[in-house]
Amino acid sequence: MPAIFVLNVPEFLPLVDHARKQADCKVDGPRLGYFRITGSPTLNFKRKELGFKPAVWHGALTGGLVGRITHFDNDTLSIQDIEGVTS
Repeated sequence: MPAIFVLNVPEFLPLVDHARKQADCKVDGPRLGYFRITGSPTLNFKRKELGFKPAVWHGALTGGLVGRITHFDNDTLSIQDIEGVTS
């Protein structure tokens, strides 16, 4: 199952709040300063839905992730489970 770890700071809380509203996402934490967002089979986020400026958007993954980024540009982020990705 893909996961991202989101630093517990005000700049990134819109991502956490958005994930909590998604039926296919689960949010744990904060624990040790981070939230963990998991989803199955893919985590998908859109920058404009989160209200992120580009600099915050591009820093959203600094807490780390489990899975494989299948798409990441200025508007969309998609992360899949490593087992569900073919090369």
